[in-house]
Amino acid sequence: MSRRIYAKKSLSQNFLIDTKVKSKIIECLDLNQNDIVVEIGPGKGALTEKIYNNVNKFFGIELDDDLYSLLQLKYQNENIEIINDDARKIDISDFIDNDTEYKLVGNLPYKSANKIILNFLNSLSKPKFMIVMVQLEVAKRIIGDEKFRGFLTVLIGIYCRSEILFKVKPTSFNPKPKVNSAVIKLLPYNKPKVDDENIEGFMDFVAKSFVSRRKTILNSISSGNKISKEIVTQLLNSLDINKGFRPQNLELDQWIELYYLYKNRYE
Repeated sequence: MSRRIYAKKSLSQNFLIDTKVKSKIIECLDLNQNDIVVEIGPGKGALTEKIYNNVNKFFGIELDDDLYSLLQLKYQNENIEIINDDARKIDISDFIDNDTEYKLVGNLPYKSANKIILNFLNSLSKPKFMIVMVQLEVAKRIIGDEKFRGFLTVLIGIYCRSEILFKVKPTSFNPKPKVNSAVIKLLPYNKPKVDDENIEGFMDFVAKSFVSRRKTILNSISSGNKISKEIVTQLLNSLDINKGFRPQNLELDQWIELYYLYKNRYE
């Protein structure tokens, strides 16, 4: 008799039980028999069951040792490979060639969703697209919702386009989370909006500019990056950016223009 497996708080596990939500996620994947699919956190196989028979190859990345063992026993098909590893750190290029197209799906643990997303966006073998479940507030930050826009919006936005596909209520999970969720679609760019040589500097510049969201963009950039207000004023005027804006008021492309202008003029 198989041992019953319970959700682990330490791994931020909430098992998807809503059949309608499962079907909507599968529909968004637009599967065909040539597809290669990577699923993050297959858990007990809620989505896996609806995927593996409809694709060419399936990779499931499961951190939980108990669930990994369960999945290994349950799925012994030739086209399935279950990997016992951490999706925040795994190099998917070890399993999929860099020029091979694949789709990624997953009900991501809330506390590590951002790191998982960024790990795959930074991989040499990037997915064609990602259909993932995250906390609704995080989803709004990622897509750049006006009330939630922040550093995360910029951080993920240089790698991909994103949109919220639909929202999911706590009752769709067991155990029920205390917050609403959302399924989002991420479409990676062929190349990031900031070149490799400047990504680290750009991220550092923007991160320091978001230290004080309540300050004006003039004061936050100046104090965060230790740049004189005179120079910041010149930069903002050159790009016709209102000095009274807050950091969250700027669009991604404005941050990119601002950084390159500063780097080219004053560094």
